[in-house]
Amino acid sequence: MPTSRQQERVPAFSQQEYRERTARLRKQMAARGMDALLVMNENNMNYLTGYDGYSEYVPQLALVCQDDEDPWLILREMDTLCATPTSYLPESRILSYPEKYIGSSQLTAWEPIGDLIRERTKSSRIGVELTAKTFGVKDHAALGNSLDSSKFIDADGMLGKLKTVKSPAELAYMEQAGKIVDRAMQVGRLEIAPGARECDVGAAIVNALVKGTPEIPGGVCAFPTMPVGAPANAPHLSWSDASYKMGCQTNFEIGAFRHRYACALSRTVFLGEPTARARHLHQAALDGFLAQVETIRPGVACSEVSQAFQRAFKPYGVRKESRSGYSIGHGWVDGGISFPVDDDTVIEPNMTFHVLIGIFEKDDGYVFSETVRVTENGAKSLSNMSRDLLVNC
Repeated sequence: MPTSRQQERVPAFSQQEYRERTARLRKQMAARGMDALLVMNENNMNYLTGYDGYSEYVPQLALVCQDDEDPWLILREMDTLCATPTSYLPESRILSYPEKYIGSSQLTAWEPIGDLIRERTKSSRIGVELTAKTFGVKDHAALGNSLDSSKFIDADGMLGKLKTVKSPAELAYMEQAGKIVDRAMQVGRLEIAPGARECDVGAAIVNALVKGTPEIPGGVCAFPTMPVGAPANAPHLSWSDASYKMGCQTNFEIGAFRHRYACALSRTVFLGEPTARARHLHQAALDGFLAQVETIRPGVACSEVSQAFQRAFKPYGVRKESRSGYSIGHGWVDGGISFPVDDDTVIEPNMTFHVLIGIFEKDDGYVFSETVRVTENGAKSLSNMSRDLLVNC
């Protein structure tokens, strides 16, 4: 029996919303000729079932069959105890394989998983998320011994397309995450001072992300990226062992989560007077950001957003080769939609984007971003953070 503490947990969404997601997915499956789909990305498993364990390091999946209203969860035996209090599924649809398959050099969990799949679908027209984190070459071969892997259909990206347009309940979680990430950014910024340890700044941000606000609890967070330097131009570094000195900058990229729904926010903070070049970069980034936000609206192609950015940014003569935004939401990057010049996906209401102006070049470093929601009238930011140049003296 679940403990009283486990009983406090409830699925993040209603049964109806989960079933609507699966129904939309089955339509995509039918169009691709799939009778069944093996969903191996843990965030996608969560999206379809509510399963909220963090167990992606072992074999597991959600099985979606064309003729079933609800998916099946197939998990390590002990992880069924994570599924019963978090998933909307009844216990009869939560399946497991024995613990003896974990950590064994002789046994593979993909054998009993294959048996469980075969018992529920006789078709060989099976879609598979082939690039899931824990589905490597050996795993593919092992599952192929139970199923006909030669007929697997590549299903990468199917769930991403399903996630791009958000429901009112999803948007509510992202708006809550926006309040948390604003607070975390402000906390981190105020911790920066001469002699402060970078790790203490990072710890303050993580604490704020987990703690949330008095009204909104925080979720499991991604560690913030916060390269420090003069300039700070490395995109994906966290804190170091060093302490702060005057004249450096910190590029914060932070994401807050509510039930795995992310709101991201980026700012550059200077300790001491910024250089003239830094001020130039700030204005270039801000103008490029605003040009995109003003262009994002229903009916506009993503490529048009990219073109608007280029028109505003290029006159500053700053090199920037990376994309300037992408779909965000469930699990942070969620849909495969970006703002390169060749993506002609048409923007729809209730899409959400991380509009990210990241300058990561040999001699230049700057970052500025916000998460925006597409409304009927244009893009609305989920952040209230100041857009001014941020300087700690």
